Amino acid sequence: MVERRSLLKLGGVSSLITTTALWGTSFAFIKLSMGETSPYTYTFVRTMTASALLLPLILVKYIKGRLDPLSIKRGFITGLVYSIGLCLQAAGTSYIDPSMSAFITGLSTIHVHFYVAVVNRKYTILDLVALTIAIAGLYCLTLPVGGLGIGELLVFASTFMWALQIILIARYRRSSILEFLLGTFMAGAIFAPPSLYTGITLTREAVIYIVYLALVCSILATFFQVLGQRYVSASTAALIFLLEPVFATQFSVLMGLETVEPYKMVGGGLILLSLYIATVSEIRQERGR
Repeated sequence: MVERRSLLKLGGVSSLITTTALWGTSFAFIKLSMGETSPYTYTFVRTMTASALLLPLILVKYIKGRLDPLSIKRGFITGLVYSIGLCLQAAGTSYIDPSMSAFITGLSTIHVHFYVAVVNRKYTILDLVALTIAIAGLYCLTLPVGGLGIGELLVFASTFMWALQIILIARYRRSSILEFLLGTFMAGAIFAPPSLYTGITLTREAVIYIVYLALVCSILATFFQVLGQRYVSASTAALIFLLEPVFATQFSVLMGLETVEPYKMVGGGLILLSLYIATVSEIRQERGR
């Protein structure tokens, strides 16, 4: 039984790594989208597009009488946090480089660990070691430069939303995933009024970017996130998500936007080491039950 739980935990880690890999492709497309439209329109169109793509599957479940309204409600609560985070991150990223945005976004991990340590009181010395190594690796990978401006402040504000999203998904991890996803993206409708007020202007390029973000970085990534967090603690999940800039860098290199540098390899290696330590810590705790 213990070995089965350990295997499920490793499967959860793999699922969350998949989430992070998909997220890693998002920074460049977010930056490009912000050159074509406003943060309000970006958030509204991205979440509504994701909702529309899910609707046929939801209708099938409704016809079969298997729809779970409670999961939609839980998803909507989580989605309020998610959509606000999207808007803040997009608005901030329009002012700063993707590398700085990736670094600041990764600081949400600290908020999650603080919550787990103070509220849940399920924190070990290995968790602290893993967090310290991960933040050091994140800094080495991104080498953020620049002062504290409006862009940095907006992205930093989004980190509280991302941390709260991780915590809420951990709380609602037994929800029906499809309905939970629909509720999450439906919450983006709160940005309809400001989007309509400022005027919805979308170029063909912006539509392509946002459809990609909705399908890959919203639906697929969040699906694997909810699935993975069924078996992995919030603190370890937050560390895994620090791999996002690692994958973002790999994606940029493949796209010819960046080159491979020694400091990036060192930073990525430290984050991987922190993930190994956190996973070992979880498995030890599982076997100790």
